[in-house]
Amino acid sequence: GHVRYPTAGSSSCAEAQPFFVNSPYGIALAHNGNLVGLPKLKHDLLWQYRHLNTGSDSEVLLNLLATELLSSLPANPTKHQEEPE
Repeated sequence: GHVRYPTAGSSSCAEAQPFFVNSPYGIALAHNGNLVGLPKLKHDLLWQYRHLNTGSDSEVLLNLLATELLSSLPANPTKHQEEPE
C-alpha cells in the first residue's frame, strides 16, 4: 500500500496517511489538500461523538464522510429484511 506523510502542520507518525475508521464501514482515506473552516468542522464532529486522534484535516474529512454514510443507513437494518418462513 501507499503511505503519505504530512507536508503541513505536525510531522508526527500518527498523522501518516491513510487514516482509517471502522464505523459505519471500514473506510480509509488519504487526502492532499487543506480544508477551509477546520476548527468548526472539528467542533461539529466532536459534538457528534466522533473521536479525532490527530490534528490532521484529512482525519476530519474522513470522519465527515463516515458520519454522512452512517446517517444514510436505516435506523433498524433488520426491519428491511424479510421474515424467514
